[in-house]
Amino acid sequence: MKIKHIIYYLSISCLTFTACTDSVDNKESEGVDEALLDFNKFSLKPYDIPASILLPDETSNIGASTKVEVTHTEGDFLWDLQVGPNFELVINDWGSDKEILNAEVKKLKSLEFYNVKFIKKTPTTLIYERRLNVKGKKNAPKNVGIEHKSYHLFMTKTIHNVIYTFETNDGGSSKEIVELQEKCINSIHEIKSTN
Repeated sequence: MKIKHIIYYLSISCLTFTACTDSVDNKESEGVDEALLDFNKFSLKPYDIPASILLPDETSNIGASTKVEVTHTEGDFLWDLQVGPNFELVINDWGSDKEILNAEVKKLKSLEFYNVKFIKKTPTTLIYERRLNVKGKKNAPKNVGIEHKSYHLFMTKTIHNVIYTFETNDGGSSKEIVELQEKCINSIHEIKSTN
C-alpha cells in the first residue's frame, strides 16, 4: 500500500512540475509582447502611407516629449517622423526599386571621411556604426581631433507593393535608439484599402 501512495504522489508531483514549466514557458513567450508595452499604435494613413506603426510612448525613456510629429508635403515622396527630441525616422517612397538597400551598402562602403562597421546586414535591414576619420598632423599624438561615433539604421518595408525606406537622420543616433527604431519598423502593418 505504501508503494502505491509513493507512486501516486510522484505522479502528482510530475504533473504539477510540468504545469509549472508550461506556465513559465507561456510567460516567456508573452514576454515578446511585453517588449512592445511602451509603444502606441500610430496610423501613417493620414500622411499617405497605408500602414500603422508602433511608436514609443512617454514611459520608454527616449526624451522629454513623445508627441509624434510627421512632416510631409502632399504628393512628395519624403516624410520626417519624430517622437521627442531623440527619435527621428526619415521615410522615402522608392516605388518598385528593389535594389535600394544594395545601393545604400555601396554608398556606405565608398565614404571617404567615415569608417563604417556593419552591425547587422540582412536583405531588408542595415544597422551600422559610423566613425569620422580623424587625422591630425603627421607628428601629432594619436588623441588629436575629436572622435565622432554614431549609429544608423536603414530598413526597407514593402507596403501595398511600394518599397519604403526607413532610416535615421544623417547625424545618426545612439545604439539604444536605433534598436528601438528597428523594433518600431518591424511592427509596421499594412492598412487594408477600403476601396
